[in-house]
Amino acid sequence: MATRAGEADQMENTSPPFELPRVSVVITCYNYRPYVEQAIRSVLAQSYQRWDCVIVDDASTDGSAEHVRQLLKEISDPRLRLLARSENGGQIAGFRDGFAATDAPFVAFLDCDDAWLPNFLLAHLSAHLNATRPAAVSSSDLFLIDGDRTLLSGTYLHLRKPRFRPDARGIAITTGKQLGEMAPEIAYSSDHPITYFGPDAYGWMWAPTSSLVFRRGALEPVMAFPFKARMGTDYLAATCAHLAAGSLILSECLGLYRLHGANTSTDASYAGAYVQLSPGYQAREITRATDVLDYVLANAALLRAANGKAFVPGFVSHHIKRFGSLANDPRIVPHLDRRGRLRRLRKRFNRALRQLFGQA
Repeated sequence: MATRAGEADQMENTSPPFELPRVSVVITCYNYRPYVEQAIRSVLAQSYQRWDCVIVDDASTDGSAEHVRQLLKEISDPRLRLLARSENGGQIAGFRDGFAATDAPFVAFLDCDDAWLPNFLLAHLSAHLNATRPAAVSSSDLFLIDGDRTLLSGTYLHLRKPRFRPDARGIAITTGKQLGEMAPEIAYSSDHPITYFGPDAYGWMWAPTSSLVFRRGALEPVMAFPFKARMGTDYLAATCAHLAAGSLILSECLGLYRLHGANTSTDASYAGAYVQLSPGYQAREITRATDVLDYVLANAALLRAANGKAFVPGFVSHHIKRFGSLANDPRIVPHLDRRGRLRRLRKRFNRALRQLFGQA
């Protein structure tokens, strides 16, 4: 009788044989008191509720930390907590501290002047748990708004989503129907396509920081790496994590990217094309590019093991082609393919000729 009762209980139990993953959300704030509350409340409003959130205040001088502290007291949700830094360390330091303070298998970064739409986490988790190809990082499209929340654009143009024609390097992703049937909490349907790009797809393909969700396993070595740059978390984190297992690009707009005139990366008004980077941010581009090269060279053995022996030479060749001054770094020589070595020799020969005839 006991055996039959146990069998009956098992037949009636329709819960899935697994737990759905938590997502750790890291919000960084530096002197953005007017915007940080909307960011926090957009996390609270998520349809996927398996999250915890740490707000890192990077030694703000405008009262942001006290404002967040009072807000969290009013909200009284144990999933929210404040981590207030005593000294300003920059965006990357703030995200690094927030990452270290969390432990969920997925991690999402949110700039405090941005906000998410309610299905942001659900859509990203559903994409990550797809039935076609797991990935290291996902990025979704974003609506662009101004400081007064006026809509400026219905897409972030840099995102490598299907536009006029399919990208031959991308793979169409099928969402996990079986998973949705077993765990309706994670079921999400969208008319917007999802595309997978493998680690060998080079170049910026994502939307900014607030569009990104990472697997912790792919992000751990990135956050632990001693980058020299203080800003540009999205470029460094997405580019380096992508090398582990590729990226998922969600064509749906799932967040709000605010252009208020005092952004870290851009200070130009939006004209309807690509978001223009500020001169100061562009001036530090080579620092970020060098950081990526340092990361790849330091992790060359692991990247070869994961992606094949031709992977690192291919990446280095693309990278120095884009950032020409890196071609002078002697560390890259053992990692260049034949074409890359010939290109490097040709550039050195041409430089020597220019110097010779210049002296003449």
